[in-house]
Amino acid sequence: MAIQVFAQLYEPSLVGCILRLLLCSAYIWSGITKLLEFESTVAHFASRFKLPAPRAAVTITIIVQLGGPAMITTGWMAPLGAIALAVFTIAATVVAYPFWTQKGVERRRNIETFLEHVGLAAAFLLVVWLQ
Repeated sequence: MAIQVFAQLYEPSLVGCILRLLLCSAYIWSGITKLLEFESTVAHFASRFKLPAPRAAVTITIIVQLGGPAMITTGWMAPLGAIALAVFTIAATVVAYPFWTQKGVERRRNIETFLEHVGLAAAFLLVVWLQ
């Protein structure tokens, strides 16, 4: 059943289009939000993640979060878009949810979020594999 759903991702149908949009919806929302709130996002990246070049990191994040979904939803170089989102998701998840450094409730919450993101990255790789 799940393979049938993923196989429909690239059918030129309304169902395929909806599935692609749903798969990418969190990235589209996040990319638009970061773009509209660029300066506050740069400040957040600088303070929370201690990145040496937060402005560049935010710019790259926006490009991946909007470019990857555009590639997947249109079908233009969709495997490249899916791989970019998978790699981005894993890298961002390792930086944002370092559960291995935490204890208690915070650790449990971050493990759950970490695993959810890893599952989403796997879904993007599954898109590539099934194409």
